[in-house]
Amino acid sequence: MNRFFLLITLLFFASGSFSQTYEELVSKSLDYIDSKEYVAAEETLKQAMRKEPANPGNILLLSNLGTVQRELGKTEEALISYSSALSKYPENVVFLHNRASLLCEIDSLDAAMRDYNVILSLDENNVEALYRRGLIYMSEKNSLLAEADFEKVLEIRPNYLPAHNSLIYTIKARQDWEEAENKYTDLIYKYKDVPEFYIGRAECYLNLKKLARAKEDLNKALELKKDDPMLYIIRGQLNLQQFDKFMAKEDFQKAKDLGADPQIIDEYMNLCK
Repeated sequence: MNRFFLLITLLFFASGSFSQTYEELVSKSLDYIDSKEYVAAEETLKQAMRKEPANPGNILLLSNLGTVQRELGKTEEALISYSSALSKYPENVVFLHNRASLLCEIDSLDAAMRDYNVILSLDENNVEALYRRGLIYMSEKNSLLAEADFEKVLEIRPNYLPAHNSLIYTIKARQDWEEAENKYTDLIYKYKDVPEFYIGRAECYLNLKKLARAKEDLNKALELKKDDPMLYIIRGQLNLQQFDKFMAKEDFQKAKDLGADPQIIDEYMNLCK
């Protein structure tokens, strides 16, 4: 393509974009987002805001722009877009959630915690903020505060399984295997077809030296789901406790083949020698 034709083409598309109304550009940006054409969506959102810089709707467009930039891997630009939206509406819960989630993604947990605290000051029963703050506490090894947030989530939404799982994780982290076992048993009573609960309870049984029960739960989990690496890690540990190093090694290798952390598996393999 010669330079003259390229210039004419660019002028044609530029004039086309300016002829569109603000509403048309916004609508087109949403179409691009729906079809995951994020590069085009980013440019169209910027065109809309340039067309009417004073339009109050630009605050929402800024938040949308941040999400599009996040999809494109433009983390710093996304953070600027979210923060710009919040500078106008600092108590908008959706904007706060968007920024907090991005901050967690880039491991800026203190800043994310501040956003979740703001959300909870506005709505103390916001389940997502409570749950995600609990995860941050958990990453900081602050089990008491993490458990408090997860328990509050379950008061509001008793069937929220991620909170159940995270709560039990904190209980296991403090080595209270009996309480963790009881929690899993309650969940299995309600949800009989969730393999992860049987695997989790098998781990508890293993640590409580209830080996027959651990084997029974692992067999049940295997009926429900055969491709969970944790199942084979726990079964490998069970085989080690039963002095069957050959079968333990096979289980650890299976876990590795299914995507388990190779470094962790290598440590288990050393126990099979």
